[in-house]
Amino acid sequence: MNASRDPDHRTPEPPASQEGDETEGLADFSLFEQEKQIMQRSEQMLEALDDVAEGVRMLAKAYSESYRVQRRMMRMSDRMQLDLQAANRQLREQATHLEQLNCALSDEVRERERLTAELERLALEDALTGLFSRRRVMDCVEGLAATVGERSRSLAVMMLDLDDFKALNDTHGHAAGDYALQSFADILREELGADQYAGRMGGEEFLVVAADLDLDEAMSLAERIRTSVEATIPRWKDQPLHLEVSIGLVVTTERWPDAGALVAAADDLLYRAKKEGRNRVEVQFHGEPA
Repeated sequence: MNASRDPDHRTPEPPASQEGDETEGLADFSLFEQEKQIMQRSEQMLEALDDVAEGVRMLAKAYSESYRVQRRMMRMSDRMQLDLQAANRQLREQATHLEQLNCALSDEVRERERLTAELERLALEDALTGLFSRRRVMDCVEGLAATVGERSRSLAVMMLDLDDFKALNDTHGHAAGDYALQSFADILREELGADQYAGRMGGEEFLVVAADLDLDEAMSLAERIRTSVEATIPRWKDQPLHLEVSIGLVVTTERWPDAGALVAAADDLLYRAKKEGRNRVEVQFHGEPA
């Protein structure tokens, strides 16, 4: 038999207090875990921040060290630049000095060359008259004397001396005497031809050497010189200079090994011309007629 249901009868419910306690306990545990996790994450973040801070410190330290190295290198570079500029200035100064030395050396070389050429000219040419020097005309005599009988058939040697030259100097002065010597040299240049050379031996004494002239030709040349000197009257400060010349002439068709002896023979004839009255030619012949 079914029991009747009482409308006021209610089914008993489990005690609410026990279930709520369990739910509250679970909630408390869950919050703890969350806080724990948050704290762990915070610690991790702090550790990460520490790592970042350490990295920043290392970066700052590296940057600071790099800065010091760069400053040091910059200072070294500045010093090197200054040293390089100083070295360049020194090199430019040395280059300028070297250029000056080269110019001075070039000038010295040119001056030495000029002096050498002048000395050679003086050795070969008489400075006053422009004729051969004593040494050069003597070399001509020596060279031509050695060829007599081979390339040359004869040789004529003349010693010439202006007469009364001291009186001309005393009357008109030494400048006039120099002018007279130059005028006499001009006459010799006009009268002499090929293979005929004139030189000044010293003072008013001159030497002429001519190849391949026979006796008559040599005497003719000597007479032309004498008469030209006598006829030419140079003027010095509107004053006439009367010149005369004495000549000693040696003509040979024989070889003379000693050129000095040949000149000495002509010199002896010159003094004979002076002794015989001046303004004349004294001649001597050696060998067979050419």
